[in-house]
Amino acid sequence: MTEETLQILTDAIKNRRCCAIRYRDQPQLRIVEPHAVYRDEHRGEILVDCYQIRGYSSANRLPPFWRPFRLEKITAVASLGDTFAPRTNEGFDSCRARYRRGLICIVADRGLPFVYPFEQTGEAVGPMLPQHRTRR
Repeated sequence: MTEETLQILTDAIKNRRCCAIRYRDQPQLRIVEPHAVYRDEHRGEILVDCYQIRGYSSANRLPPFWRPFRLEKITAVASLGDTFAPRTNEGFDSCRARYRRGLICIVADRGLPFVYPFEQTGEAVGPMLPQHRTRR
């Protein structure tokens, strides 16, 4: 499910679509606006920074609020028809330090979203490096 989940979330970010997610096999749904997918440089886990607008909270918080989700713990995801604008007034900043290394996909503050080519979660992520020729 992880590869499919990643694809759905990156497509949702590119198209600024809300998503319904089920997290940790909890029966309740959460409605989120996914803003960034990145690999945490300390743990190596893939995280999704989302602005939760409706639905369940295990901490009984009332939406809206920001929350990172671990990709491996998202058990179901569906892209919805609702669209969103980047939540810059609510604290979203595409220049945060946590996005500098391991960024996979991020919603653009303006213009088009940025997506790294990403084939498998086990592969290294980041920009493609130029092929250097060695001199003889």
